[in-house]
Amino acid sequence: MKQDLWKQFIWNLSVLRPAASHSELPAGLMFRPAERHEETVVQALVARAFSFDDQWSGSYRRIADPLGQRIHQAFRSQEHAAVAVLHGPRMIAVACLSTDSDSGNHLLSGPCVLPEYRSRGLGSALLLHSLDYLRRAGLHVARAICKEGTTVSRYIYPKFGGFSSPCPESPFPTSP
Repeated sequence: MKQDLWKQFIWNLSVLRPAASHSELPAGLMFRPAERHEETVVQALVARAFSFDDQWSGSYRRIADPLGQRIHQAFRSQEHAAVAVLHGPRMIAVACLSTDSDSGNHLLSGPCVLPEYRSRGLGSALLLHSLDYLRRAGLHVARAICKEGTTVSRYIYPKFGGFSSPCPESPFPTSP
């Protein structure tokens, strides 16, 4: 079994300045917090986004259960555990969040966009909106962990002042 390499990204939220070009969505799309009763929809969207991403081939199967449990816990412990992008009534992208200041990973799922809506700048816009949401929740620093070499680690997380370092341990320990 191939060992995945991980990176941790950190943003200083006190200097976060939303850029208008990244915070706007195309016409017909809007941001809103996901409600507790939408957890099933959020979990399904996250699973579909990861499952249809070739960069996660084989890896997602190993992290699906612990990731789903973390998202479930966030929905139980926070009023709004996710930021969603909607196209009309349809949820098309989501980022699950932890507002616990001591968390090592505030962006639990990272920006997850349905395959048919990718390559439209939604991942970057969702990241910026998520960071701003965490800032407004009182956090001064946001952290995220992602698999090295993925689109999010190469092109999305370095934006908005994010800097990275290797993550020596897997955020999803394997069972014996």
